[in-house]
Amino acid sequence: MILALLLQAAAAPPVPWAVTTQAGASSKATSSSAWSSDNKARLVVRCDVANEKIVSIQFIPKPGFAAALPRPVSIKADDDGWLGTNWQFPGTGAFISQDVIVTNLAQVIAHGKTIHVRVIDPDNAVVEASFAGPGEAPIRQVLKACEYELGVIPPRSAPPPVAPKAPTPPDPDAGE
Repeated sequence: MILALLLQAAAAPPVPWAVTTQAGASSKATSSSAWSSDNKARLVVRCDVANEKIVSIQFIPKPGFAAALPRPVSIKADDDGWLGTNWQFPGTGAFISQDVIVTNLAQVIAHGKTIHVRVIDPDNAVVEASFAGPGEAPIRQVLKACEYELGVIPPRSAPPPVAPKAPTPPDPDAGE
């Protein structure tokens, strides 16, 4: 399913960071994307709703990537530091859909004036692209379609709160 979504996302270029929604018989996808400054890649923030709600961030270069095991991808905004992890490479592009990582990267993308992406492709070559930042509005709209909130890890992936320890009662047999 993700491969089909990546292929679909590689179609005609939309207005930069415009939010679009496509509904099918059993699924719905809301996304926002932009072409890189050199027009050689797209960066996509996408919400897919089928059996569950999944937000992904996708990087789709021209002419595409070969399918591969997970590979390193890093993103940074402006002159901030790189945030990197291994992304999935199903063929055509790369994507990440782990809630905690997507939450952090969506925050970076929403607040950057320029978004930089660096990928180690399946041939171990470095692929880099820069994108104009979208601002918060389109990212918030995509996240809302999956009931996510910008900067907040979804409850299904948030770490459980740590319960405070009850104080240990004094031992009546212990001497003073």
